[in-house]
Amino acid sequence: MEALSTKPKPKNVITTIVRSRRFRVLVLAAVAFYCIFYTATLYKGSEDSDLSGAKSLTQQGHSVLDGEGEPMMVEADQDVLETPIVALEHRIQGLIDQNRVMVFSKTYCPYSAAAKKLLRTYTNDFGLLEVDLEAKGGDIKTILTKISHGHSTFPSIFFAGESIGGRDRLQAIEDKGELRQRLDALGVKMLA
Repeated sequence: MEALSTKPKPKNVITTIVRSRRFRVLVLAAVAFYCIFYTATLYKGSEDSDLSGAKSLTQQGHSVLDGEGEPMMVEADQDVLETPIVALEHRIQGLIDQNRVMVFSKTYCPYSAAAKKLLRTYTNDFGLLEVDLEAKGGDIKTILTKISHGHSTFPSIFFAGESIGGRDRLQAIEDKGELRQRLDALGVKMLA
């Protein structure tokens, strides 16, 4: 019979290192540092490429933000690069200004569906943007919240450039019997 040895078996040095807590913490820190560095590099690269395709926009006495978020006045002869977010803001504001009635909705939202159905009982003459079908839906929601002074849900409805709120507010106007009159006053083509 073999005698039992009280000597510990020799361990593999690599296994010992890999199983140590210090090694795992160092690896985790290295991976985190790499991810942060890679993301920062990737973000900086995309920012440069976005600016290369940006349009030059002449602002006349318009307040814009400098790189640190501080307002600065731009003279009429100064060119300002229009960033993708600014271009999106202009697009959204343009839609609101071009349509007497503008609805921003989501295809799957029951409140949006109810608002569109209610409007369609009187008119088909309204602008409609399905935000969930847009590539930058989250940015559009942020812009709409700013434009509508805090209304952050869908649908977001505008009459003559002014936010009236969402479906509940539209229904309240209908319940008062004022929706047809307001749409008519806006010059919207009414259904027969």
